[in-house]
Amino acid sequence: MREYQRSVWIIVGCMFMVAYGGQSQAASVPDNAEPTVLQLSMGEVVGLTLRNNLNVQTTYLSRVLEKFGIEQAEAKFEPNVNIDGTVNLETIERNKRMRGDAQKASSTTKEAGAKATVDQKVPTGATLTFTWDNTYKDNSDGSLSYNSASGSVDRSNSKSGGHTSSWGIDLTQPLLKGGGIDYNMASVRLARIQEQRNILNLRDTLSALINEGVNYFFTFVQAKENLAIQEQALGRSKRLLETNRLKMTLGRMSQSDVIQAEADEASQELSLEQTRNSYDDARRNLLNFLNLDPNIVIEPVKEDYPIITPDLDACMVVAVKNNQSYLDKVFAVTEAETRFMMTENERMWDLSLKSGYGEAYSNDNPGYNHTDTEFKAGIELSAPINLWGADYLDRKQVLLQAVADKRRAKIDLEKAETDLQTTVANTVRNVNMRLKFISLAKRNTELKALQLQNENTKLMTGRSTNFQVVTYQDQLVQAQQDEVASSIAYLQSLLELDQLLGTTMDTWKIEFKQNDAALEKELNDEVRPLIWTWW
Repeated sequence: MREYQRSVWIIVGCMFMVAYGGQSQAASVPDNAEPTVLQLSMGEVVGLTLRNNLNVQTTYLSRVLEKFGIEQAEAKFEPNVNIDGTVNLETIERNKRMRGDAQKASSTTKEAGAKATVDQKVPTGATLTFTWDNTYKDNSDGSLSYNSASGSVDRSNSKSGGHTSSWGIDLTQPLLKGGGIDYNMASVRLARIQEQRNILNLRDTLSALINEGVNYFFTFVQAKENLAIQEQALGRSKRLLETNRLKMTLGRMSQSDVIQAEADEASQELSLEQTRNSYDDARRNLLNFLNLDPNIVIEPVKEDYPIITPDLDACMVVAVKNNQSYLDKVFAVTEAETRFMMTENERMWDLSLKSGYGEAYSNDNPGYNHTDTEFKAGIELSAPINLWGADYLDRKQVLLQAVADKRRAKIDLEKAETDLQTTVANTVRNVNMRLKFISLAKRNTELKALQLQNENTKLMTGRSTNFQVVTYQDQLVQAQQDEVASSIAYLQSLLELDQLLGTTMDTWKIEFKQNDAALEKELNDEVRPLIWTWW
């Protein structure tokens, strides 16, 4: 399918040959402005789609979030570092008066603390936790009292507080439930599979947008050719009417035959206006999809490319490697097997090995400093035995679901392979048949043109009628339009095959960007100040 791009414009060239008359422009532009003419090839349509179409931008926005999801999953075994700080400053003053006596008391509290915690999970399931906790306290209390009877004044002051610091490291290693490299790496493997899905989805989304843009271009070219065909048809009707009027003047044709020619001319004028409207719709739809000025006049660029006849076996090999729907079922089998393994692990008892060491320093009492150390080691077992009831049924339901999902995934994969073979075969056959239709439609056009030419000759000698000539004219118009339509249908079938095989990017020689680095940096720069500020 890499050669497909070269096949397209030989068909477009044939379409231009069908319309051998003059071309008409239906662009709507202001009377006082020269319309902008855009020379447009299919390759340029593809490039403009990727650069201008707004759906491409929203797709890459979603991709930034998807990429962040895999980064979160991959960070499972990175250290989790947190620092928590507290400060408390408080002053309290109390005054009391009673029958000439007075009492005043005040207290000041100063507290500060900082705690750092580092959690590290390892692929075996073990969790390593380091904690460092520091606190500082300074409390000052004072009182002043006056006794009116004795005239005495009493004062008192007291201080308390100090500094404490402790650190510790703890290790917990699950031996049954939650233990093992396979179990703890499972979530990362599932995230990586989802990331592969996301990349394939991005590729197919961009491919679908490319094909949509090229289809808009094909529709425009078809409308342009149909417009030329209708102009030729109107020209033939006008010439037939002039001939009939001359014959009527010479007394060789009746008025009724002339009216029939006039009716045919009016019909062709109506068809021309309808076709012109369709042409302008196609032009505007293409410009809208490409996010360009709707007043631009488009002129397709002619290029020559060879015809492609895809091989079924080669296409099947490519489809198995690239088709998103099939690969999704392949991924589903791996996911189901991984989740079954996780379910098997989670049914086991919770048996964990625990150990730790810590030190604590304190000088909270004046003149008395002390350091404490602690070492601990042990084993912890949680062993629920569900013999019957709701807990037993819940346990069984989870296991049944995991087993059923694993078997269903394999069945779905087998069906997906059969469906892919059928779809690829049908699509390849459709491409080859559409190619045959082009030659048949071209032969039909040639015969209809020859048939009309012979009928015009017979009309000049009085051996035919206006009705027969008009009928053959209409048949020629239909044959020309069918030839254009068959060419477009062939090109569209190639686009459909490319989408099915996942080779659209290769066909148009586009480098597939899995991420938009500039957009990702822009979003990260916007949120970074918010991450590192807490007020």
